Amino acid sequence: MALRSSASRPDRGFGVRGGMDYLIIELESLLLRRGKTSTDIIRATGHTPASISKIRNGKVKAIRLKTLLDICVELDCQPGDLIKRVNERELEELATRRARNALSRATATDDDPVLESDHVYVVDLRDD
Repeated sequence: MALRSSASRPDRGFGVRGGMDYLIIELESLLLRRGKTSTDIIRATGHTPASISKIRNGKVKAIRLKTLLDICVELDCQPGDLIKRVNERELEELATRRARNALSRATATDDDPVLESDHVYVVDLRDD
């Protein structure tokens, strides 16, 4: 999931396509790496399935710090492992890598190694 920033960066110019920054929330990827499910997070933290699902699927515009802490405790990670800031170029690279990995998984046989999944979501922070 990625949150789009509307903050200006006068000291850094516009950069790639206007220099838009995004926050990527990698809950899905962390769950896969830790061998956990959303149900594990829900049971351990007491947060509702709807709340965790929205975070996991990029349907939120904000995350309460308490929720972030609870998820990090359960996944034994730091907030920076769960949330990363990227620019548009990096976001495009993630999308390309994700598409390539999906294609690899779709064409792999049982004997083929499959690339690790890149599960990230872009969140639209526009008020419209």
